[in-house]
Amino acid sequence: MTDKVKIDNPDFIPLVLFRKGGMGQFVDVEDIFVGCHEIAPERFGWRKYDYPNYKIVSKALRDFEGKHPNLLIKTPDGLGRQLSAEGVEWLRTRLPRYEKVVEGIERFPATRRPGQRILNEISAHPLARQFSSGLYPSLVKHEVADVLLCSPDSSPAIWRERLETYRSAASESNRPDLLRFLDYVKSEKPEWFGGDR
Repeated sequence: MTDKVKIDNPDFIPLVLFRKGGMGQFVDVEDIFVGCHEIAPERFGWRKYDYPNYKIVSKALRDFEGKHPNLLIKTPDGLGRQLSAEGVEWLRTRLPRYEKVVEGIERFPATRRPGQRILNEISAHPLARQFSSGLYPSLVKHEVADVLLCSPDSSPAIWRERLETYRSAASESNRPDLLRFLDYVKSEKPEWFGGDR
């Protein structure tokens, strides 16, 4: 007896984000809708016409977020999504399963991914270099804001979004050094990200 691979509609959301480069950068929800339709038009299309059915994909997106609240990052306006670092790892463990169902999963070369440039900049920052050499640098808000490309007086929501975006890119690029550095920043200064000290 062979194993029948089953993928439910919500499970296509992370795959589409992966294919559209949604690690370290946001993908517009309309691109997610079209991507789902491209992969599985019979599931995500209208009955009579070859168009994406936004209601079906919207439900799949809501269901996925409800079931896995920590795997996606959402823009404040709700119009963009990307995989979190945890979402990238979750998807990695399931890609072989997806490959059995969906042909043509693409990978982008590391040097061409938009998030790669920012990861290179973060790893070159003095704070990240100190951390990678085994030191635990003292964190000053304006210096960390420089790392995260935000203003020191940005809202905690902006700080969280930037941090999670860069964690996502680091995870997708297999940069555990940068993940550890970003996690160190968050654990040392949780109040900057809206957490308690």
